[in-house]
Amino acid sequence: MNFHVITLFPRAFDSYLGESIIKRAIEDKKIRVYFYNPRDYTKDKHARVDRPPYGGGPGMVIQAEPVIKAIEMALKKAKKISRKPRLK
Repeated sequence: MNFHVITLFPRAFDSYLGESIIKRAIEDKKIRVYFYNPRDYTKDKHARVDRPPYGGGPGMVIQAEPVIKAIEMALKKAKKISRKPRLK
């Protein structure tokens, strides 16, 4: 079973995936977890994924382009993985 996770903080999952039954499932190759960070799909040197809202106001707004590119990469990898023959 494969899980594809899009997150700005992939390291936040380390403790969760490194414990108990999930850790054993990963070690036994029963599950795989793939991470996609939208920051990896930005064009600027600071890897920014958010901007102030148009027209001003508090907070920040996540840009669509890096998130869309991360989703596209996850879908591409999921298709590639599903085509591989499964080992028993």
